[in-house]
Amino acid sequence: MDIRNTNSKTINISPTFGGRASFSSLSDSTNYGDSHSQRMLKGINAINMSLSLNFQELTNVESQNLISFLQSHVKYKLQNYVNNGSFDNKRIEPFTYQPFFPYKGNDFYCLSFTHEKTYYNVNNISAELECVVPSILESVESSAGHNSNIDSLINATLNASSSCKDNAVVLNPNDKIYHSGDYSVATIDSTYNPSVGFSQTLSATADFPFGSGRISSNQTALRNSIFINNPNDCFFYPYNPIHQDGNLETRMFDFRPSESMSLQYSPAYRRSTVSEMYKKFNLYGFNPNLSNLKLNFDGRSDKEAKSILLFLESHLGYKKFGFHSLKEYGGNDSDASNSTPHRKTLSFFYCPEWTHTFNYKNNHSISATFIECMDY
Repeated sequence: MDIRNTNSKTINISPTFGGRASFSSLSDSTNYGDSHSQRMLKGINAINMSLSLNFQELTNVESQNLISFLQSHVKYKLQNYVNNGSFDNKRIEPFTYQPFFPYKGNDFYCLSFTHEKTYYNVNNISAELECVVPSILESVESSAGHNSNIDSLINATLNASSSCKDNAVVLNPNDKIYHSGDYSVATIDSTYNPSVGFSQTLSATADFPFGSGRISSNQTALRNSIFINNPNDCFFYPYNPIHQDGNLETRMFDFRPSESMSLQYSPAYRRSTVSEMYKKFNLYGFNPNLSNLKLNFDGRSDKEAKSILLFLESHLGYKKFGFHSLKEYGGNDSDASNSTPHRKTLSFFYCPEWTHTFNYKNNHSISATFIECMDY
Protein backbone atom coordinates (compact mmCIF):
# COMPACT_ATOMS: atom_id res chain seq x y z
CA MET A 1 0.00 0.00 0.00
CA ASP A 2 1.44 3.32 -1.08
CA ILE A 3 0.99 5.79 1.79
CA ARG A 4 0.78 9.26 0.33
CA ASN A 5 1.22 12.70 1.83
CA THR A 6 -2.04 14.64 1.65
CA ASN A 7 -3.21 18.14 2.45
CA SER A 8 -6.79 17.10 3.20
CA LYS A 9 -8.38 18.97 6.13
CA THR A 10 -10.90 16.42 7.40
CA ILE A 11 -11.82 12.73 7.42
CA ASN A 12 -14.05 12.03 4.43
CA ILE A 13 -14.99 8.43 5.34
CA SER A 14 -17.86 7.76 7.72
CA PRO A 15 -17.16 5.36 10.61
CA THR A 16 -19.32 2.32 11.24
CA PHE A 17 -21.86 2.15 14.05
CA GLY A 18 -20.50 1.52 17.54
CA GLY A 19 -18.44 4.70 17.84
CA ARG A 20 -17.69 5.71 21.40
CA ALA A 21 -17.23 9.11 23.02
CA SER A 22 -15.56 9.25 26.44
CA PHE A 23 -15.53 12.20 28.82
CA SER A 24 -13.56 12.90 31.98
CA SER A 25 -12.88 15.89 34.18
CA LEU A 26 -9.64 17.12 35.75
CA SER A 27 -10.37 18.51 39.18
CA ASP A 28 -8.78 19.13 42.56
CA SER A 29 -10.55 18.09 45.75
CA THR A 30 -10.32 19.72 49.16
CA ASN A 31 -11.33 17.46 52.07
CA TYR A 32 -12.82 19.04 55.19
CA GLY A 33 -13.41 15.93 57.31
CA ASP A 34 -16.39 13.64 57.84
CA SER A 35 -16.38 12.79 54.13
CA HIS A 36 -17.20 16.36 53.15
CA SER A 37 -15.22 17.63 50.19
CA GLN A 38 -15.26 20.46 47.72
CA ARG A 39 -14.14 20.06 44.13
CA MET A 40 -12.84 22.58 41.64
CA LEU A 41 -11.79 22.17 38.03
CA LYS A 42 -8.11 22.75 37.30
CA GLY A 43 -8.79 25.16 34.47
CA ILE A 44 -11.22 26.25 31.80
CA ASN A 45 -10.15 23.33 29.59
CA ALA A 46 -10.62 20.64 32.24
CA ILE A 47 -13.25 18.56 30.42
CA ASN A 48 -11.65 16.00 28.10
CA MET A 49 -13.38 14.34 25.16
CA SER A 50 -11.98 11.42 23.20
CA LEU A 51 -13.51 9.42 20.35
CA SER A 52 -13.02 5.75 19.53
CA LEU A 53 -13.96 5.20 15.90
CA ASN A 54 -14.10 2.06 13.80
CA PHE A 55 -13.91 2.01 10.01
CA GLN A 56 -14.75 -1.51 8.91
CA GLU A 57 -14.65 -3.32 5.59
CA LEU A 58 -12.77 -0.60 3.76
CA THR A 59 -11.36 -1.21 0.33
CA ASN A 60 -7.63 -0.85 -0.21
CA VAL A 61 -8.16 2.57 -1.77
CA GLU A 62 -10.36 3.76 1.12
CA SER A 63 -7.92 2.53 3.75
CA GLN A 64 -5.03 4.07 1.83
CA ASN A 65 -6.77 7.46 1.82
CA LEU A 66 -7.63 7.28 5.52
CA ILE A 67 -4.17 6.14 6.65
CA SER A 68 -2.55 8.75 4.42
CA PHE A 69 -4.71 11.43 6.04
CA LEU A 70 -3.96 10.31 9.62
CA GLN A 71 -0.22 10.01 9.00
CA SER A 72 0.11 13.29 7.12
CA HIS A 73 -0.65 15.31 10.26
CA VAL A 74 2.44 13.97 12.02
CA LYS A 75 4.68 13.55 8.98
CA TYR A 76 8.00 15.40 9.24
CA LYS A 77 8.17 18.56 7.16
CA LEU A 78 11.12 20.72 6.28
CA GLN A 79 11.19 23.38 8.97
CA ASN A 80 10.73 26.99 7.96
CA TYR A 81 13.09 29.20 9.94
CA VAL A 82 11.68 32.64 10.76
CA ASN A 83 13.33 35.86 11.92
CA ASN A 84 12.54 35.41 15.65
CA GLY A 85 14.72 32.31 15.79
CA SER A 86 11.97 29.68 15.76
CA PHE A 87 10.35 27.35 13.25
CA ASP A 88 6.88 28.19 12.04
CA ASN A 89 5.63 24.67 11.13
CA LYS A 90 6.82 22.50 13.99
CA ARG A 91 3.45 22.03 15.72
CA ILE A 92 1.09 19.19 14.93
CA GLU A 93 -1.97 20.87 13.48
CA PRO A 94 -5.40 19.50 14.41
CA PHE A 95 -8.05 18.71 11.85
CA THR A 96 -11.78 19.42 11.83
CA TYR A 97 -14.11 16.48 12.28
CA GLN A 98 -17.89 16.12 12.66
CA PRO A 99 -18.55 13.29 15.17
CA PHE A 100 -21.70 11.20 15.31
CA PHE A 101 -24.97 12.36 16.88
CA PRO A 102 -25.45 14.48 18.97
CA TYR A 103 -22.06 16.20 18.91
CA LYS A 104 -21.06 19.28 17.01
CA GLY A 105 -17.99 19.53 14.82
CA ASN A 106 -14.72 20.25 16.59
CA ASP A 107 -10.95 20.12 16.18
CA PHE A 108 -9.23 16.82 16.95
CA TYR A 109 -5.85 15.13 17.05
CA CYS A 110 -5.34 11.50 16.10
CA LEU A 111 -2.24 10.15 17.85
CA SER A 112 -3.11 6.44 17.74
CA PHE A 113 -4.74 4.18 15.15
CA THR A 114 -4.67 0.52 14.14
CA HIS A 115 -4.92 -0.99 10.68
CA GLU A 116 -6.06 -4.61 10.26
CA LYS A 117 -6.13 -6.31 6.88
CA THR A 118 -8.67 -9.15 7.17
CA TYR A 119 -8.91 -10.32 3.56
CA TYR A 120 -8.09 -9.30 0.02
CA ASN A 121 -9.33 -5.72 -0.43
CA VAL A 122 -10.96 -5.79 3.05
CA ASN A 123 -9.51 -3.59 5.78
CA ASN A 124 -10.50 -2.47 9.28
CA ILE A 125 -9.13 0.69 10.89
CA SER A 126 -9.71 1.87 14.45
CA ALA A 127 -8.67 5.37 15.49
CA GLU A 128 -8.51 7.30 18.74
CA LEU A 129 -9.29 11.01 18.41
CA GLU A 130 -8.70 13.60 21.12
CA CYS A 131 -10.65 16.86 21.17
CA VAL A 132 -8.59 20.05 21.21
CA VAL A 133 -9.00 22.44 24.18
CA PRO A 134 -12.77 22.45 24.76
CA SER A 135 -13.64 25.32 27.10
CA ILE A 136 -16.11 25.10 30.00
CA LEU A 137 -16.94 28.77 29.37
CA GLU A 138 -19.34 27.50 26.70
CA SER A 139 -21.51 25.62 29.21
CA VAL A 140 -24.35 27.54 30.87
CA GLU A 141 -26.67 24.84 32.17
CA SER A 142 -25.83 23.55 35.62
CA SER A 143 -27.31 25.76 38.38
CA ALA A 144 -30.57 24.79 40.08
CA GLY A 145 -32.56 27.56 38.43
CA HIS A 146 -30.36 26.93 35.43
CA ASN A 147 -30.41 29.58 32.78
CA SER A 148 -32.81 31.66 34.85
CA ASN A 149 -30.88 34.71 33.69
CA ILE A 150 -31.14 33.86 30.00
CA ASP A 151 -34.30 31.78 29.70
CA SER A 152 -37.30 33.50 28.23
CA LEU A 153 -39.81 34.61 30.86
CA ILE A 154 -43.39 34.84 29.67
CA ASN A 155 -46.15 36.61 31.56
CA ALA A 156 -49.18 34.85 30.21
CA THR A 157 -52.51 33.19 30.66
CA LEU A 158 -52.66 30.34 28.17
CA ASN A 159 -54.86 30.91 25.13
CA ALA A 160 -54.86 34.62 25.89
CA SER A 161 -52.68 37.62 25.12
CA SER A 162 -49.08 36.98 26.14
CA SER A 163 -45.83 38.89 26.43
CA CYS A 164 -42.23 37.76 26.32
CA LYS A 165 -39.56 39.65 28.24
CA ASP A 166 -35.81 39.44 29.00
CA ASN A 167 -35.13 37.72 25.67
CA ALA A 168 -37.16 37.78 22.48
CA VAL A 169 -37.69 34.15 21.58
CA VAL A 170 -39.57 32.27 18.89
CA LEU A 171 -41.65 29.40 20.25
CA ASN A 172 -42.40 26.73 17.67
CA PRO A 173 -45.00 23.95 17.74
CA ASN A 174 -44.15 21.16 20.23
CA ASP A 175 -41.79 23.40 22.23
CA LYS A 176 -42.28 23.24 26.00
CA ILE A 177 -43.06 25.92 28.55
CA TYR A 178 -43.18 25.40 32.31
CA HIS A 179 -45.29 26.82 35.09
CA SER A 180 -43.56 28.24 38.18
CA GLY A 181 -44.14 26.41 41.46
CA ASP A 182 -45.10 23.00 40.09
CA TYR A 183 -44.17 20.56 37.35
CA SER A 184 -46.94 21.56 34.95
CA VAL A 185 -45.83 21.46 31.33
CA ALA A 186 -47.52 22.99 28.30
CA THR A 187 -46.81 22.23 24.65
CA ILE A 188 -46.95 25.06 22.13
CA ASP A 189 -49.63 24.52 19.47
CA SER A 190 -48.69 27.25 17.04
CA THR A 191 -45.67 29.44 16.39
CA TYR A 192 -45.23 32.38 18.74
CA ASN A 193 -42.93 35.09 17.41
CA PRO A 194 -42.57 38.19 19.62
CA SER A 195 -41.04 40.16 16.77
CA VAL A 196 -44.49 40.21 15.21
CA GLY A 197 -45.85 42.04 18.24
CA PHE A 198 -46.31 41.41 21.94
CA SER A 199 -50.08 41.22 21.60
CA GLN A 200 -49.80 37.95 19.72
CA THR A 201 -51.78 35.05 21.15
CA LEU A 202 -49.78 32.22 22.73
CA SER A 203 -51.73 29.01 22.23
CA ALA A 204 -50.65 25.82 24.01
CA THR A 205 -51.95 22.53 25.33
CA ALA A 206 -51.25 21.95 29.03
CA ASP A 207 -51.18 18.71 31.01
CA PHE A 208 -52.45 20.60 34.04
CA PRO A 209 -54.36 23.88 34.43
CA PHE A 210 -52.18 26.95 33.97
CA GLY A 211 -52.98 30.20 35.67
CA SER A 212 -51.73 33.65 34.84
CA GLY A 213 -48.27 34.55 35.99
CA ARG A 214 -44.68 33.64 35.28
CA ILE A 215 -44.07 30.94 32.73
CA SER A 216 -40.60 30.00 31.54
CA SER A 217 -39.30 28.67 28.25
CA ASN A 218 -35.92 27.04 27.67
CA GLN A 219 -35.79 28.45 24.16
CA THR A 220 -33.06 31.09 23.80
CA ALA A 221 -30.31 31.81 21.35
CA LEU A 222 -27.91 32.38 24.26
CA ARG A 223 -27.73 28.77 25.44
CA ASN A 224 -24.56 26.97 24.43
CA SER A 225 -22.81 23.67 25.00
CA ILE A 226 -19.20 22.53 24.91
CA PHE A 227 -19.86 19.44 22.79
CA ILE A 228 -23.59 18.99 22.14
CA ASN A 229 -25.08 20.29 18.91
CA ASN A 230 -28.33 22.29 19.18
CA PRO A 231 -28.76 22.10 22.99
CA ASN A 232 -32.15 23.81 22.70
CA ASP A 233 -33.55 20.50 21.47
CA CYS A 234 -33.48 19.32 25.09
CA PHE A 235 -35.98 20.58 27.63
CA PHE A 236 -35.41 20.63 31.37
CA TYR A 237 -37.58 21.94 34.15
CA PRO A 238 -36.18 25.50 34.50
CA TYR A 239 -37.00 26.14 38.17
CA ASN A 240 -35.56 24.74 41.39
CA PRO A 241 -36.65 21.08 41.75
CA ILE A 242 -39.51 20.54 44.17
CA HIS A 243 -38.94 18.08 47.02
CA GLN A 244 -40.89 17.11 50.13
CA ASP A 245 -38.34 18.97 52.26
CA GLY A 246 -38.57 22.10 50.13
CA ASN A 247 -37.04 23.23 46.85
CA LEU A 248 -33.57 21.84 46.19
CA GLU A 249 -30.59 24.04 45.45
CA THR A 250 -29.32 21.56 42.87
CA ARG A 251 -30.89 19.95 39.84
CA MET A 252 -32.33 16.43 39.85
CA PHE A 253 -31.07 13.67 37.57
CA ASP A 254 -34.45 12.21 36.61
CA PHE A 255 -33.40 9.59 34.06
CA ARG A 256 -34.01 5.97 34.99
CA PRO A 257 -30.93 3.74 34.55
CA SER A 258 -31.00 0.17 33.27
CA GLU A 259 -31.65 -2.61 35.78
CA SER A 260 -27.99 -3.57 36.08
CA MET A 261 -26.23 -1.39 38.62
CA SER A 262 -22.95 -1.68 40.50
CA LEU A 263 -22.50 -0.06 43.93
CA GLN A 264 -19.00 0.21 45.36
CA TYR A 265 -18.11 1.19 48.91
CA SER A 266 -14.87 2.20 50.58
CA PRO A 267 -15.95 2.90 54.19
CA ALA A 268 -14.21 5.77 55.94
CA TYR A 269 -12.25 4.78 59.05
CA ARG A 270 -9.19 5.67 61.10
CA ARG A 271 -6.29 3.30 61.73
CA SER A 272 -3.77 3.48 64.53
CA THR A 273 -0.59 1.42 64.50
CA VAL A 274 1.05 0.53 67.80
CA SER A 275 3.67 -1.69 66.22
CA GLU A 276 4.29 -3.37 62.91
CA MET A 277 2.32 -6.40 64.11
CA TYR A 278 -0.70 -4.67 65.66
CA LYS A 279 -3.22 -2.32 64.07
CA LYS A 280 -6.43 -0.92 65.47
CA PHE A 281 -9.32 0.36 63.37
CA ASN A 282 -11.76 2.98 64.63
CA LEU A 283 -15.08 4.32 63.44
CA TYR A 284 -14.90 7.69 61.74
CA GLY A 285 -17.54 10.35 61.22
CA PHE A 286 -21.26 10.37 60.56
CA ASN A 287 -20.95 9.50 56.86
CA PRO A 288 -18.61 6.51 56.47
CA ASN A 289 -20.55 4.65 53.75
CA LEU A 290 -20.75 7.00 50.79
CA SER A 291 -21.30 4.97 47.65
CA ASN A 292 -19.99 4.97 44.09
CA LEU A 293 -22.49 3.97 41.41
CA LYS A 294 -21.75 2.49 38.01
CA LEU A 295 -24.88 3.21 35.99
CA ASN A 296 -25.83 2.08 32.49
CA PHE A 297 -28.45 3.62 30.23
CA ASP A 298 -28.99 1.13 27.42
CA GLY A 299 -31.17 1.33 24.34
CA ARG A 300 -31.92 5.06 24.66
CA SER A 301 -33.48 7.11 21.89
CA ASP A 302 -31.73 10.04 20.22
CA LYS A 303 -33.69 12.54 22.28
CA GLU A 304 -33.17 10.86 25.67
CA ALA A 305 -29.49 10.18 25.02
CA LYS A 306 -28.95 13.81 24.07
CA SER A 307 -30.74 14.99 27.23
CA ILE A 308 -28.63 12.72 29.45
CA LEU A 309 -25.38 13.81 27.79
CA LEU A 310 -26.29 17.49 28.06
CA PHE A 311 -27.16 17.08 31.75
CA LEU A 312 -23.86 15.36 32.55
CA GLU A 313 -21.81 17.83 30.52
CA SER A 314 -23.52 20.83 32.12
CA HIS A 315 -22.32 19.68 35.56
CA LEU A 316 -18.75 19.70 34.27
CA GLY A 317 -17.64 16.56 36.07
CA TYR A 318 -17.62 18.08 39.56
CA LYS A 319 -20.91 19.85 40.36
CA LYS A 320 -23.39 17.91 42.48
CA PHE A 321 -26.95 16.97 41.60
CA GLY A 322 -29.77 15.01 43.22
CA PHE A 323 -30.50 11.41 42.30
CA HIS A 324 -32.85 8.73 43.65
CA SER A 325 -30.69 5.68 44.30
CA LEU A 326 -31.99 2.13 44.69
CA LYS A 327 -35.25 1.96 46.63
CA GLU A 328 -33.69 -0.74 48.84
CA TYR A 329 -31.40 1.98 50.21
CA GLY A 330 -34.22 4.32 51.15
CA GLY A 331 -35.06 4.99 54.77
CA ASN A 332 -36.72 7.27 57.25
CA ASP A 333 -35.04 10.68 57.42
CA SER A 334 -35.80 10.89 61.13
CA ASP A 335 -34.24 7.50 61.93
CA ALA A 336 -30.87 8.15 63.58
CA SER A 337 -29.58 4.75 62.47
CA ASN A 338 -30.20 5.74 58.85
CA SER A 339 -28.46 9.10 58.99
CA THR A 340 -25.90 8.64 56.22
CA PRO A 341 -26.81 10.49 53.01
CA HIS A 342 -27.59 7.44 50.90
CA ARG A 343 -30.25 6.37 53.43
CA LYS A 344 -32.36 9.42 52.65
CA THR A 345 -35.13 9.53 50.09
CA LEU A 346 -32.61 11.02 47.68
CA SER A 347 -28.84 11.36 47.60
CA PHE A 348 -26.40 13.78 46.02
CA PHE A 349 -23.72 12.81 43.53
CA TYR A 350 -21.27 14.20 41.03
CA CYS A 351 -20.22 12.48 37.81
CA PRO A 352 -16.50 12.78 36.92
CA GLU A 353 -16.60 10.53 33.84
CA TRP A 354 -19.05 9.04 31.39
CA THR A 355 -19.02 7.17 28.06
CA HIS A 356 -21.47 7.27 25.17
CA THR A 357 -21.74 4.56 22.51
CA PHE A 358 -23.67 5.13 19.28
CA ASN A 359 -25.04 1.61 18.73
CA TYR A 360 -27.35 2.39 15.86
CA LYS A 361 -29.79 5.03 14.66
CA ASN A 362 -31.98 5.97 17.65
CA ASN A 363 -30.18 3.42 19.83
CA HIS A 364 -27.56 4.66 22.30
CA SER A 365 -25.81 3.33 25.39
CA ILE A 366 -24.37 5.56 28.12
CA SER A 367 -22.34 4.47 31.13
CA ALA A 368 -21.59 6.89 33.97
CA THR A 369 -19.82 6.92 37.32
CA PHE A 370 -21.77 8.65 40.10
CA ILE A 371 -19.82 9.44 43.29
CA GLU A 372 -21.88 10.29 46.34
CA CYS A 373 -21.12 13.54 48.12
CA MET A 374 -22.52 15.61 50.97
CA ASP A 375 -25.55 17.81 50.44
CA TYR A 376 -24.13 20.81 52.29
